[in-house]
Amino acid sequence: MEAFKDIKVTIKEEKDNYGLFEISPLPRGYGHTLGNALRRILYSSLRGTGITAVQIKGVDHEYSTIDGIKETVVEILLNLKDVKFKTELADEFKCKLNVTGKKIVTAGDIEVVGDLEIVNKDIVIAELTDSSSKLDMEITVESGVGYKNINETERKVVGLIPLDCDFSPIERVSMSVEQARKGQETDLDAVLIGVTTDGSVTPKDALITSSKILQEFAGKVMIAMGMSEKEVVELEEEANKVELEEEETEQEDDEIGGWKIEELPISKRSKTGLLTGGFKTVSDLKNTTATELLNLPGFGNKSLNEVLELLTEYGINIKGS
Repeated sequence: MEAFKDIKVTIKEEKDNYGLFEISPLPRGYGHTLGNALRRILYSSLRGTGITAVQIKGVDHEYSTIDGIKETVVEILLNLKDVKFKTELADEFKCKLNVTGKKIVTAGDIEVVGDLEIVNKDIVIAELTDSSSKLDMEITVESGVGYKNINETERKVVGLIPLDCDFSPIERVSMSVEQARKGQETDLDAVLIGVTTDGSVTPKDALITSSKILQEFAGKVMIAMGMSEKEVVELEEEANKVELEEEETEQEDDEIGGWKIEELPISKRSKTGLLTGGFKTVSDLKNTTATELLNLPGFGNKSLNEVLELLTEYGINIKGS
C-alpha cells in the first residue's frame, strides 16, 4: 500500500455551500472503498442543529389558524423546519419570535441566544396581513445526529408542538472514481467527492469531520483486536500529515503552471512534440489527456511516459483518455 503514503486531497471546486474534492492516488479498488465509506458517514453521522418544538401564543395545536396571518399553523411549522442553525455547543436553546404589524416575517426576526446563529435569515416564516396582526412564539432548538421523530409524550404543556427534525447538515453527496497514475504506475484510483451542505458547516470541514469519524472507528477496531493505544495514536499522527491543497490557488501551483515547455528537463523530441501541439506552459497540460498527447506528431510512448513522470513529480495527474 505504498500509494497511501503520497495521498493528496485536492480541492477542485469550492463555491458557496458546495465543494468538490479529489483524493488520489489510491490503490485500485480503494476509490470505491474509501469513497463509499466517506459518503455514508457524511450522510448519517455529522452533527447538526434544528428546531424540535414550537409554542405559539394563543394556539393549542398545529391544526389551528391565526387571525391576521396568511399562513395556517401547519404552513408556519413547515417554513420553520427550513430554518438552518449552527452552534459549537450541544445545548438546548429557547429562542423568541415576537412580531406585530403588517409585514413579512423571516428567520432573521428570530431572537437567538448564546452562540446560536441562523444560517438562512431570508427564509419566509409567515406574512402578517394587517396592522393588528401578531405572531408570538417560543422556539426550541437542539443539536443532534441523524433523524429525530416526533415524541408525543413531549406534549406536556398545552400548545407545545413537537417537530420531527433531520439534523444532518449535508444536503447532497456525489461520488465518482477515475483512473490515476503515479510515475509509471497507471493502475491507480482517484475518487471525486462532491459535498453540498446547508451552510451550517463548510464542505471542507464536513469532509474532515467524516474522515475523523472513519479514523476513530478504525482505531477502535484495532484496539479491540489487541493493538495498543500507543500504536493506534502513532498511526493517527501519521495519517494527520495529509493536507488539503487547493487546486491552482497555492503559490507553488501557480509557479509550476507558468513554467515554459522549452525549459522543462525532458528530451528535445518530447519538447518539440508538445510545442507543435500548441502546449506552451505546464498549465496548458493540466486539462489534456494521455490519448491527446499520443496523437501529437512524433510523440510516442517513450515521450508520453517521460512527460507523465515529470508531471507526477509536480503533483499533476492527467486522464488516460
